Parts: sequence; C-alpha cells; structure tokens
Amino acid sequence: MLDLRPSCECCDAPLPPESPLARICSFECTFCATCTERRLGGRCPNCGGELLPRPRRPAAKLATHPASTVRVFKPGSCAPGPIQAGKSAAGTQSVVVRRVAADEVSLIGPLTRLLTDAVHSGASVGFLAPLAAAAADRYWQAILSALGADTDLCLWVAEAGGQVVGAVQLALCPKENGCHRAEVQKLMVHTSQRGRGIAPDLMRRAEEEAASRGRSTLVLDTRKGDTAEKLYQRLGYIRAGEIPRYARGASGDLHATVFFYKLL
Repeated sequence: MLDLRPSCECCDAPLPPESPLARICSFECTFCATCTERRLGGRCPNCGGELLPRPRRPAAKLATHPASTVRVFKPGSCAPGPIQAGKSAAGTQSVVVRRVAADEVSLIGPLTRLLTDAVHSGASVGFLAPLAAAAADRYWQAILSALGADTDLCLWVAEAGGQVVGAVQLALCPKENGCHRAEVQKLMVHTSQRGRGIAPDLMRRAEEEAASRGRSTLVLDTRKGDTAEKLYQRLGYIRAGEIPRYARGASGDLHATVFFYKLL
C-alpha cells in the first residue's frame, strides 16, 4: 500500500491524496510535478529512479487506509531552480503545464468545470451559457478519445494546487496542402487564476509542439473586443482581419470574430 505522503520533498508544496501533481519513485519519495520537471529532470535525487505520476486511491478506501501525515522536507537534496510560477489570493502556488494523455479520463470532471467557468464568464469558446454539465462532459470525452501520440489533436492543462486551472488545444491540419500549419483552439484560464501568466505558458507549450511537428504557421480566432485580442498581439500574433456577425452570443446577438496568425 502506497504511503501517499502529504507534500513535496523539494518545495514542501501540499500534495493531498487526490492531487494529480504528485510524482513518486519506486521508494515512494514524493515530489510535485513542477519540481520534477524544473529541478529534477524526472529523476529522484535520492535513488536516481524515474519519477512517475502517483496513483490516486479511491475515496472509499481512504477512510480505512488514510494517507500519511508525515512530511518529508529535504530541499538541500534538490538542484536549485525556480519553482514558483505565480501568486493567487490564497498565496503563492506552483503551476505546471503538461500534455494530457487519452486515458486520463479522471480529468473530464475538472475540465468540465473549467469549461463551464469560461462559458459562464462570457468567453467565446463555441458554447453558450447556461452550459449543461452533460454537454461539457460529452465534449471532453470526445476530445480525449481523439488524443494520441500520432494524432492531429493535442491538449495541455495547467494545474495548481491539485486543480485544473487552464487548458489549450492544438489541431494539426491533416490536409496535404496544409501540413505546415496548425490551429490553436480553446485557450481557457479559470477566472480565479487569471493574471498569473498561465495563458502565455499554455500558448508557449502549444507553439513548441507545433514547431517540433514541423508546423510553421499557426492560426486562431477570438471574438472581437475580448481581452484575448490583446493577449495574442502581445504574444506576436498578427491580426489578419475580421468577419462580422460570425458568432452568436448568449443573448442571441451576433458578434464579429477576429482572425490571427503567427509564423514560427
């Protein structure tokens, strides 16, 4: 039975038993995903073994087999490096951006809540408020089923404090005359986490993946007047033009959409 230690040995960040950010070696040394990637290079500093996502114990089993409460904090054994990516009202929290695999069905619930927050706060991401949870669930189920190492769709999430706080997708054009381009889709950051630099981090990962897959032209669109317009321009995207009456809002009004591109 795994020890399920409560914190990261490097930075002492909390890692509750349900946290998707916990990483362990075969000796159960426990680290957060951020320290694993940024400080440790995926290797345990104690034994040199590989650090992998810690399995999550079913809630019903935690009652009879609770997680450990013994904190192990050994920052001296970790290589120096930045571990914090931003601040929230609750204090400083680590943020990690990672690519999602097709079998991570446990993320459907958190992704549904993220999408609902985006839609209900007015984001133009293809859905209208009020968004039914069942519809959001079906959407994410379809997205996860389309993911894979060699598929044309990639998904990244940003996680902080064990919660999904952002996401972005990259759709690689499958056409013969478009094998050099890709589309950035559905960039979302939870309203409680905006202003922390999470959106640029998500965009950077999508751009890195596009470049590694030989895609030199990126395209995206957003509703005219949204704050995302300024974000994309700050990230080097060029405004190509707009189409009036392109997308319908929750009130029924038709809004213009602005198209951007970036040459990598």
